[in-house]
Amino acid sequence: METLSHSEEIVMSALWACGAPASRRQIAAQLPESCRWADTTLLNFLLRLERKGFVRPQRQGNKNVYTPLVRRQTYCGAVSAAHLQRLYGGDACAMLGALADTGRISYAAMERLARYLDTRAAESPEYDYD
Repeated sequence: METLSHSEEIVMSALWACGAPASRRQIAAQLPESCRWADTTLLNFLLRLERKGFVRPQRQGNKNVYTPLVRRQTYCGAVSAAHLQRLYGGDACAMLGALADTGRISYAAMERLARYLDTRAAESPEYDYD
């Protein structure tokens, strides 16, 4: 899967937040305050996303509506796995250690993560009950 630029990710996040095919105005309304771009800038990002196969525009009256072609979970999983591999050699413990050692993850978040991992492991068909 092709990686998006930071700005393209922001536009995709805004589109995913719309929950359905959305117009440029609806997407713009979901952008963070720091990314209140001109209409032409947003349209340029949407065109780039179309060329990369992430959105499909459809004419609706006098405007386009944009449908995401990639699910948020699919993209985030692929990008996270690529970062994990590139930065930590695929070692999730090394990544979490770096977050903990630099204070970028709270103790409460680590506890939630530990509970989540315990639950996922218990649900796995590979779980060793002995």
